[in-house]
Amino acid sequence: MSAASGEHTWGAVELGGTTIKVALARGCPTNVVEQRSFPTGQDPKVAMQVAVDFFKANPVTALAVGSFGPVDLNENSKTYGYITSTPKAGWADTDVLSPFRCLSVPLGFSTDVNTAAFGEISLGQHGDDVTSAVYVTVGTGIGCGVVVNGQVLTGLLHPEGGHIPVRRHPNDPADKFAGVCPYHGDCLEGLATANAIAARLGIDITELSALPDSHQVWEIEAHYLAQLCTSLTLLLSPHVIILGGGVLHRRSLFPLVRAATLKQLNGYIRAERILAHTDKYIVQSRFDKEGSNTSAGAVGTLAYAKHIWEQQQKQQAPAAAGAAASNA
Repeated sequence: MSAASGEHTWGAVELGGTTIKVALARGCPTNVVEQRSFPTGQDPKVAMQVAVDFFKANPVTALAVGSFGPVDLNENSKTYGYITSTPKAGWADTDVLSPFRCLSVPLGFSTDVNTAAFGEISLGQHGDDVTSAVYVTVGTGIGCGVVVNGQVLTGLLHPEGGHIPVRRHPNDPADKFAGVCPYHGDCLEGLATANAIAARLGIDITELSALPDSHQVWEIEAHYLAQLCTSLTLLLSPHVIILGGGVLHRRSLFPLVRAATLKQLNGYIRAERILAHTDKYIVQSRFDKEGSNTSAGAVGTLAYAKHIWEQQQKQQAPAAAGAAASNA
């Protein structure tokens, strides 16, 4: 149902390194009425056409694309809407926004983690007093989306927290495992992605789910993710850190990461939310929990589409008022 029929329909494209998800929500962004997934693959033209065809068949009021990065978010740049220097085969220097211009609706574009973070805040998932958040996804890559005072954080580029340097775990020496990041070796992404965990153990990524919670690799994983949470706390001081992505489907990681974060902070940050309510500071999105019919990325991107439409309406209102006055 389109805006013309009285109820707005929002569209989302959650573009991941492995899977592309398209979703529709009617009215409220949480009212997801349809969603589909298909492999990202190595041919952007094929993948993007599948997504475009979905929205041609399902008209929307506005649409947002939340993409894996790095991406160009500078609207004045010739490559705005492009994925840039990704190691994802076939997708470097790819325009992922322009294919949707044929829909002739307002378009929003950001990173998949930025839109997820935006949804967490704008939809009030953590309380009305929570206006800043970091959403972290840990899967075949690691991304960090940041919202401050209700606004998505973008600067020269956008946050790339997955590539920060980290200290090695004592049981994860460099001479035994160098890391898998093609750019930095043993940065966070090189040591803590699903690919890194599998490579460290010499197994296929599909075998990770069979590992018991007691396996030492999860303590190592928590050590690295806690360094990220510690760095985010010290640098950005968010109200909440939301951990998501395939690796965090293992719920037993959450208490390990919380405990390791407290240990690394070592009492320096004396905030009750961190010290006494760590389970409300480092959390899982309710949209990512088992039994949810959608994801934080999809709902957040739907919320971002609604936001883009509302912003456009505000910008057009003064011009419409001026035109009406001149015709009076």
